[in-house]
Amino acid sequence: MNKYRLFVCLLTLLLCRVNKLFSQEWVYEFDDTECLLEEAVELPNGKIAVSYYLFRNEENCLSYDPAVLILSSDGIELNRNIFFREGYTTTSFAPYLFVNDGELYALSTYSPDHNYRSPNYFMNYDIPPTDAKIVLSKLDDKLNIVESYEHSFPIDTFEDTEWWQWQEDPNLFSGNIFMFSTLEDEGNIIGAYIKKVSADIDNPRGNDSLFLFRMNFEGELLDLKGYETGGKGLGVPQYRYRREQIVKTDSHYIFYDKDNIGNRHGKIVYYDKEFNHITTKYMIHPDYNNSIYGLPPVIDPLEDITVLKLNDNTTYLSVTVTCDENPLDDFYNDVRLYKLDDNIENSSDFLSTDNYIHRGTPYTYELAITVNSIVIVNDTSMYFAYNCDVIGKPYSVIEYLNTDMGTISTFIHDKTLNMIKATKDGGLFALGYNNITKFPASAFVSIEEAHAHNLHLAVVYPNPGGDVLNIRTGLRNATLQVYDMQGRIIHQQIITDEVTSIDASKWSSGTYVWKLKTENGKLKVEEGKWIK
Repeated sequence: MNKYRLFVCLLTLLLCRVNKLFSQEWVYEFDDTECLLEEAVELPNGKIAVSYYLFRNEENCLSYDPAVLILSSDGIELNRNIFFREGYTTTSFAPYLFVNDGELYALSTYSPDHNYRSPNYFMNYDIPPTDAKIVLSKLDDKLNIVESYEHSFPIDTFEDTEWWQWQEDPNLFSGNIFMFSTLEDEGNIIGAYIKKVSADIDNPRGNDSLFLFRMNFEGELLDLKGYETGGKGLGVPQYRYRREQIVKTDSHYIFYDKDNIGNRHGKIVYYDKEFNHITTKYMIHPDYNNSIYGLPPVIDPLEDITVLKLNDNTTYLSVTVTCDENPLDDFYNDVRLYKLDDNIENSSDFLSTDNYIHRGTPYTYELAITVNSIVIVNDTSMYFAYNCDVIGKPYSVIEYLNTDMGTISTFIHDKTLNMIKATKDGGLFALGYNNITKFPASAFVSIEEAHAHNLHLAVVYPNPGGDVLNIRTGLRNATLQVYDMQGRIIHQQIITDEVTSIDASKWSSGTYVWKLKTENGKLKVEEGKWIK
């Protein structure tokens, strides 16, 4: 699987901030040319806090600052603040946002900035920092820091300056703290981070460590427990971990992680409420352990993990997987959503993985969204989102499912996504890399409402294309008709699959109109133009 796919996606950012009242309820687009939006939280006053990080340098995007902005309830920017620190950068995700007793809190990390190209390079200061920090900040309405609670940890500042990978990305291969996967439990913040030693090819400098912590909203560290990992500064946890990999029950925490030992693809680690290890279970992707063409089975560890717990016995897991129809090609990926019974009392060491849905095509690049891809609407329904064709002409799919993962409806959104989140009024926030869209609940009710809010039920690709026209839709038993510019039907067929490929090799070059109809061809639900 292409480990650099996230960075390929980031290169597609082309931005300018505007609040656009399209047919969606509203769309906000960011004006900074290098940023990544990651979380949206509704505040008690109706405003919306959005966390992001800013790529400080034009060259190679190697240093980042945590930042927060405030939007009005109708998507107008009111305030923003960038939390820059001299000699430091963040190697974690954007700030984690919490609302406690009506107050907004942001949780961030800072590590020495090893980007030698930057004026903020830590060695440029008279007293270079030798620590990493976890910082909890209480923010006012204008995003000023009212109170700040800091915890400092000694960090390895060695630099393997002769190693080419360090030269390309020095902050990822120098000592740092990388925080991921926070949640609230009984009025406290539960979180996890990797403390990384500096890479040294010739003389490894020790092991990286996983830490689990509990912090209250006065910034006190109530519990902190660490476990050494196999990494010795050479791994990159930023490629491995996402913001939603730990879930809670009444008695313990469950950490979903990748695994590539033997035929195992994932490990599920159970900790008690004091972060003591209880047990570890494992999971295997169905269909990925069979020999293909006499070659060894494909090893496909969990990637781009999002987990969401419905109840003590049921957890949804979204991951990116190797394309099951084209498994030997590392370039193409698909997406899976599992419904798992991860009850710790189950006797088996392996979770049953028979209950899942699979989305993807043999020659497109699908990608699980990296912050939150699953939203529970109520006891019977949920949203599931993923990015499609991210190397071609990217878009996203938002599926409305029942809690057994049966499809109710499927919608095409013309932007790639980084997160989805339910709103208090029953709508949906859809965060892209530099934009946030607010969809009302009505957008997902009917075909007419979907169209009114700039959602679609089908997409054709590539467009312009060549000898093959592909159509992706959640509709089944719909009729596809393709017309030439003289209005003649040159192709017609019933759609029965998620993706249908049509041979267009004998069609002349030019523009064609496609229409998708239901009710025996009486109701047109989608149409567009396709260029060969």
